[in-house]
Amino acid sequence: MSDKSRKKLTAEELYAFSDEMGMMISSGVSAIQGLTMMIDESQGGEEKELLTEMEKVVGETGSLAKAIEDSKVFPDYFIEMAKMGEQTGKMDTVLINLAAHYSREMAISNAIRSAVTYPLMMVGMMLVIIIVLVTEIMPVFDRVFKQLGGTMDGLSAGFLALGSFMKSNGVILLAILFVIIVYAIIINKSTWGKNHRNTILYKSRRFRSIHSKIATSRFASAMAMTLSSGMDVMQALDVSGRIVEAPDFEKKLDKCKDSFAETMDIGKAFSLSGIFGGLYGRMAILGAKTGNMENVLEKVATTYQEEADEEINDFIAVVEPTLVIVLSVIVGIILLSVMLPLLNIMSGMI
Repeated sequence: MSDKSRKKLTAEELYAFSDEMGMMISSGVSAIQGLTMMIDESQGGEEKELLTEMEKVVGETGSLAKAIEDSKVFPDYFIEMAKMGEQTGKMDTVLINLAAHYSREMAISNAIRSAVTYPLMMVGMMLVIIIVLVTEIMPVFDRVFKQLGGTMDGLSAGFLALGSFMKSNGVILLAILFVIIVYAIIINKSTWGKNHRNTILYKSRRFRSIHSKIATSRFASAMAMTLSSGMDVMQALDVSGRIVEAPDFEKKLDKCKDSFAETMDIGKAFSLSGIFGGLYGRMAILGAKTGNMENVLEKVATTYQEEADEEINDFIAVVEPTLVIVLSVIVGIILLSVMLPLLNIMSGMI
């Protein structure tokens, strides 16, 4: 394999690979033939280089799981599932299930991105307007006041001083902005940053609720896939738990493992641990009794994702108009702080 380090594949790339390869293997195409076909369809560059190296490993070892592991770009969860698929002879099923899992991951990520992007853009545009007002427009009004024999005082003088400070310390403010952007990247990309971010956000009841539903959806989806691939329950709990990033979930998972060890009933373990509550806990118990656990877990995963999407949309419905009102009021106060004294001066001149 090449020594050149590569970035881990994104959820979109993992979905595309597992979906295409799963369909080809289920159609009777061998792994090496499938990789060859994917190489022919690739756009070149790193994608073609990666697929070529994987094809070489499969040709030498006959193992797609080995090629996936040696590539160093697939997550541990994907690697373990590929190994399980190869051991049980269900590689096509595992890959198709992985495609469904990453399709759900993409839907969750898109929902979160939509919830964050638009409000941030709105805040950014309004802040630009406010900065232009205090740094460029306010000095113009100040000159008008002086020409009319008046001076800015009170709130308008405060905004004028703020604008003067921002203009004279522009380099420092840009440096602070750069630090904030770097910090935002770190808390969204690094493991430490994500944990730090979640610790802060978990103080919000709404965020805790949304994040809990997303974590439960991911866990249920992973459990459905691992169990349907032939993995034993305890191993499935270990593997599925590793893809969930939620501070409270590890405690529930440990309790679930202990409950399962005592009762040997995964449905009861899910319910007693609090991983699935209320109706979903009863559904899990019924699914374990009827041998239909995989379908129940898929249904639970879908339902929790839909509930999380609904909460995110409700949050956006509250945040967007609130931001518009707050920022519009700030802009209005800035303008009124200048226009009202100006009108008084002009009315006195008539």
